[in-house]
Amino acid sequence: MTNQRSADSNQEILLERYQVQQELGKKAGRRTLLARDLQTQELVVVKILSFGNEFEWNDLKLFEREAETLKALSHPAIPRYLDYFELDSPNSRGFALVQSYIPAQSLEAQLKAGRSFSEEEVKELAKAILEIIKYLHGRQPPVIHRDIKPSNILLTNRSGNSVGEVYLVDFGSVQTIARRSSTIIVMGTYGYVPPEQFNGKAIPGSDIYSLGATLIYLVTGQHPADLPQTDLRIEFEQVANINPNFSSWLRRMTEPIASQRLTSAEVALQVLNKLENISQLQSIQSNSIPKKPPGSKVILNRGAKSLEIIIPPAGLFTRRTLMNLILFIPIILLIPTLPIFSESLNILSLVFFIIFLSFIIVLLISIFIGVLGKKKVYINHDKIFLIYELFGIKRLHPSPSYKQNILRLERGKDTYNQPSLTIWAGTKKYDILTGEFYFFPVTPPELD
Repeated sequence: MTNQRSADSNQEILLERYQVQQELGKKAGRRTLLARDLQTQELVVVKILSFGNEFEWNDLKLFEREAETLKALSHPAIPRYLDYFELDSPNSRGFALVQSYIPAQSLEAQLKAGRSFSEEEVKELAKAILEIIKYLHGRQPPVIHRDIKPSNILLTNRSGNSVGEVYLVDFGSVQTIARRSSTIIVMGTYGYVPPEQFNGKAIPGSDIYSLGATLIYLVTGQHPADLPQTDLRIEFEQVANINPNFSSWLRRMTEPIASQRLTSAEVALQVLNKLENISQLQSIQSNSIPKKPPGSKVILNRGAKSLEIIIPPAGLFTRRTLMNLILFIPIILLIPTLPIFSESLNILSLVFFIIFLSFIIVLLISIFIGVLGKKKVYINHDKIFLIYELFGIKRLHPSPSYKQNILRLERGKDTYNQPSLTIWAGTKKYDILTGEFYFFPVTPPELD
């Protein structure tokens, strides 16, 4: 039970301990107050859920869940749980949650005040929030915030090029994976909510999406809900003036299909930290790419956010093709002597002929690749592709990789001591350019 009275200054006092200083916010059935703890003299935040005409039992469930969650958390960037009590007075009936006060403005308030953020500041902010999300999702059971947005992110102590200290607040929509119910309650804020959350399903990837949408707001200056969409995917690239690799990372953060999204805060952090390690690849896509040497048959097509390299076949007069031809001619001459053409045909002869024929087919394909085949390297804002083409038939090997997974660009020499250029994306190796022994040769000047 709670006594509620007025002090000499006419300031409301709750539980004979928390002296209200001002109202921070108010919405249906809820009030958020700034108060002073008369025992410690520290400022605190008191959230009140009132029993009134607009009260619903689901509100109480969420309120109690927020209190329980905060009580179990201990992180410097999350408000501390201090107290929880029942209000029962002539003026107010309900429950109150007391938490530590963070003297900082919300990201939303700063944006409305005209503050802008550089790309580096946005990345710094992203890393800070991802570290908080990583902590929440690493709890047992994992804690999902479900309402990450600019108004729930606080910033303070900005200095120089640093974004300042970052905090995540308002755990009123929080859910633990172990506490899902059959009742569907859509939590979150339109524009920041991933598609699965509209169905009442929240997963760790839901927080990843919400953070991505928040960052898109920062780099575009537009609310995510106001940007065009294609198949539920936010189309922000034309508005955001940012590095294509960072843009691609944001797209992965906000994939509408959860399975295609960056799977966790830890993975998102790892990929973001690798962005600087692919500066060599960025230089290939920049306008500083040197012109190809005179006489080069390599075709280079550059777009605003794409790069295509077409490497023509080696031709007939290369060591690889000539070796295949030297092998092929005597094999053809041996065909009439095979048992398949004799009067005595048995199964062993047939098996031998099939093996022999398979060898000829492989040899023919090798010759055709060397004379008529093409090799394409295509890199767009999202993925890298390595394509082999012969007679219009295309083969992707290895399979495409997301550009954020690119680790390094490696120039060296292959097994035959020929110049080579390789891109590593995760564990996948893309042999982009190789020496003259292979089907698609390039010279050192072309590698440059």
